[in-house]
Amino acid sequence: MENRHVAITFGNEQLKATLEDNGTTRDFMEQLPMTVTMHDLHRREKYIEISGLAVEDTNVAHFSKGDISYWTPGEAFVIYYEGDQEPLHGLVKMGEILEGVEVLENYPGDIEVTIDIE
Repeated sequence: MENRHVAITFGNEQLKATLEDNGTTRDFMEQLPMTVTMHDLHRREKYIEISGLAVEDTNVAHFSKGDISYWTPGEAFVIYYEGDQEPLHGLVKMGEILEGVEVLENYPGDIEVTIDIE
């Protein structure tokens, strides 16, 4: 995978993420760019349902603030903006936002997000 960086834009904000090189991430990147409505769950994460991504292995059993994961039981692309090392099974780590993810706290509820290769 040549470029493993994406920009996540919403409102007047932009977050930059570095992605893992795995089958799930490669399938996801083939769908970019995309503009979607992400939903809020438990004031800790934003998610969208995306079916059909390859799942080679669920490689983590927890998430940390800033992680981007694919939650296999719900077929959901998730950005975690709160929490640290919380257990949750069925995750494939896709990448992480290295700084600024806490700005999502200022966007309660659904938000329109554009995700594109940087």
